[in-house]
Parts: sequence; structure tokens; C-alpha cells
Amino acid sequence: MLGLDAWRKATSRLIAVDSHLSIPAAEKRLSTLLQELNDLAFPIEGLAEAEVHQFLGDVTQVPTLTPCTVPCVAQLCFSILTKQGNSPTQHVVDRLFGFFSDWLPVADPATELLYTLSLLEPSFAVPKVLCRTVASMAVEPSVQQDVRRAALHCLTGLCGRKCEFGSEQYWPLDLLSTQLLAAAKNHPDSAYVAKLVLSQLRAIHSILRTTSETSLLPLLPDLLAGLRFFMATGLPGQPSAVTPLPYASIPSSTKMKKSKSPAVSVAEPNLLLQHSQVPRPLAMRSSSAPTSSDSDMSDNEGHDATITKSLAAKLRLQSLLCLTSLFSALSPRNTFCYWQSFLPDGPRLPNSPPSLLSCVLRDTNHKCRSAALAVLCAMLDRSKPLLAAADDRLHHSLGLAFTPFSSHLGAMLREVHHRLLLSLGTETQPTVLTRAARSLALLAANTPYQQLSSGYATRMLSALQCLSQHKDIDVRVACLTSCGAILSISPSLPEVEAWLSGSPWLLLWCTALLQPTSPSPPNPLCTQALQVLAAAARFYFHSIEGNWVTLVELSIYHLTTPQQQQHSLKLLEELTRASSDWAEAGQLWTRLLEGPLTAILQDHRSSPQCAQACAVLATLSSPAMSQLKSSLQALAITLPLGLSRDATAAPSVSSGAVRVLGVYCTFPSLRQDQAFLQDSQLAVLHALASSNQQMRVQASWALANLSDALTVSNFKLSSSFYHEILSGASKALNDKDMVKCNAVRALGNILRVIPEQPEDKVLSLSSHISSCISMGTVKLRWNACYACHSIFSSTPTFSAQYPAAAVRDVSTLSVHCFL
Repeated sequence: MLGLDAWRKATSRLIAVDSHLSIPAAEKRLSTLLQELNDLAFPIEGLAEAEVHQFLGDVTQVPTLTPCTVPCVAQLCFSILTKQGNSPTQHVVDRLFGFFSDWLPVADPATELLYTLSLLEPSFAVPKVLCRTVASMAVEPSVQQDVRRAALHCLTGLCGRKCEFGSEQYWPLDLLSTQLLAAAKNHPDSAYVAKLVLSQLRAIHSILRTTSETSLLPLLPDLLAGLRFFMATGLPGQPSAVTPLPYASIPSSTKMKKSKSPAVSVAEPNLLLQHSQVPRPLAMRSSSAPTSSDSDMSDNEGHDATITKSLAAKLRLQSLLCLTSLFSALSPRNTFCYWQSFLPDGPRLPNSPPSLLSCVLRDTNHKCRSAALAVLCAMLDRSKPLLAAADDRLHHSLGLAFTPFSSHLGAMLREVHHRLLLSLGTETQPTVLTRAARSLALLAANTPYQQLSSGYATRMLSALQCLSQHKDIDVRVACLTSCGAILSISPSLPEVEAWLSGSPWLLLWCTALLQPTSPSPPNPLCTQALQVLAAAARFYFHSIEGNWVTLVELSIYHLTTPQQQQHSLKLLEELTRASSDWAEAGQLWTRLLEGPLTAILQDHRSSPQCAQACAVLATLSSPAMSQLKSSLQALAITLPLGLSRDATAAPSVSSGAVRVLGVYCTFPSLRQDQAFLQDSQLAVLHALASSNQQMRVQASWALANLSDALTVSNFKLSSSFYHEILSGASKALNDKDMVKCNAVRALGNILRVIPEQPEDKVLSLSSHISSCISMGTVKLRWNACYACHSIFSSTPTFSAQYPAAAVRDVSTLSVHCFL
């Protein structure tokens, strides 16, 4: 307890220092006491949390503190906050913030004070005045250098916190973005300025994580202009300011001036960054510049060059990280107008400014190349609707006086494809290769290839073939991911089908990975191989149907592997759907229902696998069902009936089971099975009353199929059977359009077959159907018209029994026929 006694004696004397002492005497007394406290070994055993909080509050009120003693106070607070293990209260934090704010203009203790601030409990609010004070010091050129850097370090630590009043508008992003743009225009000409910019970039990156999209939009031009400059520090040419072209004002027919530059193809080699007008301390050494021998350079000069090179790489990397956060935080619609400042729309000319893809190809630091690819991924993500207008089939050679926006966008996509493929061919770092392959996958998922020249997909697949034998597993996994993305392009591409038939290396590679071997390939490779085969079976089945037996065997084999079960079921779903009418389909389903598929369906604790197994069961066709023996037919029916009403099953499983019942309702044999129709009615209506929307969507679709079956069946069921369906469909009319569109079809079918009803009820239901013709989605209106057709097909005729309703429905249909 010696430490505790020493603490209490020293703290009591510290708080009691006489304010009437002379400044030298008080300073000496305080320095001695603070040194005693700082020399104590923290944590101090037996020191109560309340006692710590009391001291932290009292020490900030000592009236005799001077600039010489404040650093000792900061050191003591730092030791208490980080070593003692007691979390301060919000009241204590407010007192500390107020104390530090008063001493911020003092140069000597600034670093210690701000560093202590950045380590405070992150859940506490930060006073908005302190945020602005620290930010002003960080960007004010007249403030001393060490204070500015300390303020920026403080901002980096503080910006992840919530501000006072819970609003991010007080974070100083506007000041930092303005200063960043100013630094880009003035070019950092010393290591100190470069370090200051690096601190600014780190603070900006920290702020971007907690700032809303609304607050970011007004700052985008300055922020992107500064980040664009520093992402390419050392590249040739000076980047111009980022000038946005508002996307909202650019329809697909917007015209741009035709470029007068000759279309000279200039390849970008993976060389060192070229010399630029950026001053030497931050410029990378040109690959073509003469280099001096070791004897011409002193040790200090070599050390300085290494530091400068490292600093330049850190600047580029931090800028790219900021750009990734920025493009990820904003919707693509708000950033699409800036793409022209980051992505090229033609081959690189000698004096053209560097682009994001220049960083991908030419940066000497592999971390920067990887970060540049991350920015590209953030830009491409969710951009499919914006890229839908791209078209590169219209060339300048046509002699047009302008370039349509669609052609400009198509040229941009052509360059992105070309340079990404160039990166795959020249890159040697596995981490960058992995990122490049994944970027290619994202590009393939968002590009409208049907509107572009042919050849893109085959060039990508040929480039990826070179990575299939790479020694790094992550590269091989990314290669398979990209191949799967290309095969998943919808609608399917004729060039890919021809490529699959003529160059089967991809299918051979995937099947080889899935073969039972010892030791087996890593799970990620098997997972991606299954996904590639599923995509091939879905979009290019004719190219792989010769391997159907092999693929079925592999998918069934991997059903017993828990890690691959989900993806094996997906592959099996595509294979059974594509081959539903084959003579071998009955044999396959016999094998599945007698073994692994039934086991998965009966174990609904594994919800994703069980739901996917229901999707496989939904591909069972009527011809295949007729080939099964009666016991397996009964099993195929009872399994979804049981899952649809199992209270312990997950909603995804129950909705999948209901969908299977909806499929079965289309089978001619089951449409004449009264027991099946009655059981299905109970299951579907139970699901239609669920609180889960997806289940209600599937239930309304199954109910519509069930009602279709009732219109062609050659028997009549009890009145209560029809009334329950009518009641369920009527309630579903108050649901969302996804549910309503099928409910209205069911309603029309039931009104067609139900025995005579009171006129007011029929008129009310008919009115609901008629109102759906003129509102809602196209699918809802189409089904409403179909329901009217069902009503008018009833016997005795609907028109004769309910003339008023018939006149109204015919009038509504007539109006929409001529719209």
C-alpha cells in the first residue's frame, strides 16, 4: 500500500498548492509533486475509481499551472487513463476537454495534451467547440509545426467519436478538404509538409467513416480534387481540378465534343513512376533518369531518399484509402459524374493526366496498386443501372461531329477492361493479382455486354486461364470467382458458349478440383468450382450436357460435405431443372429421394441447406414424378406438406416448401387428387397468414396455382373449401403488390368455380379486381385482367347474373386496351 499512501500524500499537496506563491516558486513546487506522481508505478493497488475521478477533475482546476508544468499534467493524465484501468465519467471527460482546450495554443505541451485526448473513452461525446478549435489549429499555417501535427493526430483519434448533440456537421471535414486542395495546388516541397498532408489524410479517412452522405455531397469537388492529386504523387503531368458533370442532366442522348486527339495505342508498362513537376523530395525516381553510383551518394543522402520514397508511398496509399471510403459511403448516382476524372476513355497519350488505372499499372508500391483496385471496386459496385447506357459499337470513324454519351461510356469501359487485363498479365504480387481478378468479376457483373462489341468475355476468360495454375491459393480462388461472374452474365453470350465448347479447360479444372482425392483441395477452391459449374449449367447447359452424369455424381458426392452442401445443392438444382424432361430424370430423382436429399429435408435445423433442398425439390417435373414408384411419390408430397406447417422450421424453409406445393399444383395427375388439393389448401392458407413477407409471396403464388387447378378439375369440393380460399385471397388484396398480384388471380379463378354467391359480395370482390386493372405494377394489372377473363368464363355466365358488374369491368378493360 506504499504506492497508495504516496499517491494520496502527493495529490493532496498538489491540490493545496498556494495560489499566492510567486510563479517560480509555484512552478518548482508543482513540478516536484507532479514528478513524484509520475514516478509511481501504475496501476496503484487499492486506488478507488471515485478517488481517481475526483483527482482528474481537481487537477484541471489548479490555478498555478504554467506552460512548463502542463506537460507533466498531461503525462500523469495519460498514465492514469491508460494504465490504472478506470474508465472516466462523462463529467470528468468534459472537465479534461475544457482544460486541454485552454492550453491548446501553447506549443510545448500540445503534443502530450492532444495525444492524451485521442485516447479517451470513445463512447463519450466531444464538445463541438473543441472539434473546431483543434481543426483550426490543424489547418492554420501560422501555428507552429509541432502543434499542427499534434492537432491532426488528435483529430484522427477524435473523429471516430460522436459530436455533442449527436450531429456530424461539426466535424471539420470542410476545413480539411479545403486545405488538402490547397496543398495539392502548391505541391508539398518538404518532408514536413508531406507529413502534415499525411496527417490530414488520416484525419479525413477517420471522418469519412462516420459522416453521412448528405454532409459529404457539398464537399465532393474539393475533396476529390485533392485526393486525386495525392493518389498519383510522382506520376507525370499535373492533374486538373475535378470538374463534375451532374449525372441528372446527362440523358443517354447527351452529346459531348469529339476529341481531336489521334487514337494512338500507347501501352502502359509496369514501370517505375515517372518524374513529374512535383518537387524532388516527394517525386519518385524516373526509370529513365540517370542513376548515380553508390560512391556518388553519401549514406545520409541514401537514407533520405529511402525516407522520401516511403513517405510518397504512404501519401498515395492514404489517398487511395480515403477514396475507397468515399466511393463506398456514397451512392453511385452521386459519384458517377466524377468517373471521367478517374477513369480514362481512350489510350493514354504522353501528356494525359494520370488516372486511377495508371496507379494500378505503374505504381511501384504493391500496396498502392492493391488500394487503387479497391477504389475501382468501390466505384463499380452497384453501378449496373448507370452503365446500362454504354455502347462502344459507334466509333469516331463514322465521321460524326459529336460523340454520344453512350459511346463515351462504352470507350471508358473498354479501357477499364483493357488495362485490368494488362494488369493480370504483368502483375507479380499475389495480393494485387487477387484484387485484380476480383475487380474483373465486379466489372463483369455490372457491364452491359449485349450493347458492347463482342470479344470482351473471351479475352477475360483467356487472361484468367493463365492464373488457373498460380501457386497462391487466393489467386486461384479469385480466378474462379471471376470465371463464375463471366458465366453468370445474363442473358448468356454466344461467344462464351462457343468458347466453352472449344476450350473446355475451365470445366476440366472445376471437375478435377471436385474429384474425390486425398488430400482434397482447399474448401474455398471447391466452393468456387461448384459455383462456376452451377453458372455454366444455368446459362450454358448445352455446352456441358455431355458431362451431365459426371456433374451429377460430383454434386451428390459433395452433398455429404457440410462445407460444400449448400453449393452442391445449387448445382444440383440447375442440373435437375435443365434435364427435367430427360428419360434419366426419374432415375436421378429415385436416387435423390432414397438418399441425401431426403436426409437434408428432414433436418431443417440447417435452415440454408434445407431451404436450398426445397429449391431442388421444386425442379421435380411432372414426367419425372410419373416415373417414380408410389412410395417415393408419396414421400415427395409429404415432405413439403410437413415443412410448410412446421412451427419450428425457419421462414426460408417454410416458404420454399410452399413453393414446392405451388409447383405440384401444375401437375395434371395431382390436379385430380382431392386429398392433395385439400392438404395444399390448408398449408398455403396457413403460410398466407404469416408475418414473413417472403412466405406470403410464395403462398399467394401457390394459391393462384391451386386455384388454376380447381378450374380444370373434374370434381367439386365442399363450399367451405372455396370460401376459405376466397377469404384468404380477399385479405391478401390489402397486402403489397408482390402478394396482391397472385391473390387477384386466385380470386378470379375462385369466382369462376364457386357456387352461387350473394350479389353484394360478388360485386364487392369484382370491384376489387376491376380497381387492380388501373393501378399497381404491370404484373398486378396483367393478373387482374386474367382474373376478369376467369370471371367472364364462369357458367352460368357472369354477365347474365351480375349485369352492373359486367358493364363496369368491360368498361375498365376497354379503357386500358386503348391506352
